[in-house]
Amino acid sequence: MDFDTQLEHVFSKIIGDLGWMVIVGISVLTFKNTIQRIAEGMAFFLGGDYKVDDIVYIHGTKKVRITRKGLTKTVFYVYDTKRKLIIKNERLGSLMLEKNLPQNGHNESH
Repeated sequence: MDFDTQLEHVFSKIIGDLGWMVIVGISVLTFKNTIQRIAEGMAFFLGGDYKVDDIVYIHGTKKVRITRKGLTKTVFYVYDTKRKLIIKNERLGSLMLEKNLPQNGHNESH
């Protein structure tokens, strides 16, 4: 085997090994993000802070009612536009949702 052939073999071996590591690294990051999104969605879905028919305020101004909670998305009814708003659960944490606290066992927002 001459020097050029050996050099090609070494480079293809290095690129092959590094290529495999790059693919594994990308796969791990993608899988991690997927697991994280699923966990965030499950936390909202299973959490007791918000229930279907709760009236909440998005960013303190937009009054909405939760009409459906799913594993990956939540559906809201927007009062001022009379439309539905669908938001992925992973994005709910950044929306600054507010809800009136119950007073004397009743929620004032109903």
